[in-house]
Amino acid sequence: MEIGIFQLLPAPEALADREVIEQALWEVDCAEAGGYGSVWITEHHLSSFGLIGTPSVYAAAVAQRTRRVRIGYAIAVLPLHHPLRLAEEIAWVDNLSRGRLLVGVGPGFSPYEFGAFGVPLEERHARLQEGAAILRGALSQETFSHAGRFWTVPPVTLRPRPFRGCAPPFLRASSSPESLRQAALDGVPVMLGLKPTSQIAECIAAYRACRSALGLPAAEIAREVAEFRVLRRVALAASDEEALADARGALRWEAATARRVHGAGAGAAGTPAKLADGSDAADDLPEITGGCIGTPRTVLRELRALRALGVRHVIAWLNFGDLPYAKVRRSMELIRHEVIPDLADGDAAAPVALAAAGAPV
Repeated sequence: MEIGIFQLLPAPEALADREVIEQALWEVDCAEAGGYGSVWITEHHLSSFGLIGTPSVYAAAVAQRTRRVRIGYAIAVLPLHHPLRLAEEIAWVDNLSRGRLLVGVGPGFSPYEFGAFGVPLEERHARLQEGAAILRGALSQETFSHAGRFWTVPPVTLRPRPFRGCAPPFLRASSSPESLRQAALDGVPVMLGLKPTSQIAECIAAYRACRSALGLPAAEIAREVAEFRVLRRVALAASDEEALADARGALRWEAATARRVHGAGAGAAGTPAKLADGSDAADDLPEITGGCIGTPRTVLRELRALRALGVRHVIAWLNFGDLPYAKVRRSMELIRHEVIPDLADGDAAAPVALAAAGAPV
């Protein structure tokens, strides 16, 4: 099982933005040196909720700072981009990383962010579908053109071409049965957010059933499921109680910020506040959904439960809310020394990772 890191860059009021960026780059360096498999970059705009408004710029910096880890968009909010411009950025990052790029796309959710860019929130799913077609076409075809509802592209050739000559691997964020069904119909690997493990199991079972109904053999479906990415909020400490207390404290800041930025007060009456993965931000936080929280032993138990479902890639959200950086670094070091080696020992026969040679999607 491969562990990646998730980067949102929340900016608590006590920190300067430069300190937030410096910490994020420390995490990248730790991931590169410490056996993590990937760095996943999310996209949020114009608030302290998350500083990465230009994911391609940050991804290019990560590419130049590393030589080994994969680099992923998790996710690019495609409705807020001109897809042809985003295709150019992806091609550049793919070349700068020498083919280490993975591209997750999704519809976004924030009324505040969509309003800031003048994009109607209700169009986000239609824009995602059309934008994804443009993105793939421009990255995979020598000459590409498109005429659609939102964008028209005359015949063009994207330059530079992707590093391996074909589009980098795509993944699709899924937060609903319909998005999961569409991903299964298209055969696109899925990124699942902060769902309980029982719901992850249900999603995987639904994906398997849909692909089986299309006539795919079980072995091929298992290989596809092995390319899913599952996001988990992760905090480690000397005891489960300490780790849970740390996580709950940090989430209070995140939930309050989500309500302020993305909730009804941010420009959409009746719209519930959202966390970074699009899940609702409750006023109280009695439990941590989708968490791997506790000692290394506890975290390993949670990860093995996912591995038993066929999951081989977990994205660890380690720096969340206003969690002190010393505790973020402690968690990363504990994973590096006490979790990753154990998972590697148990994965001698694990499936080969996605797109070792730029596999198409």
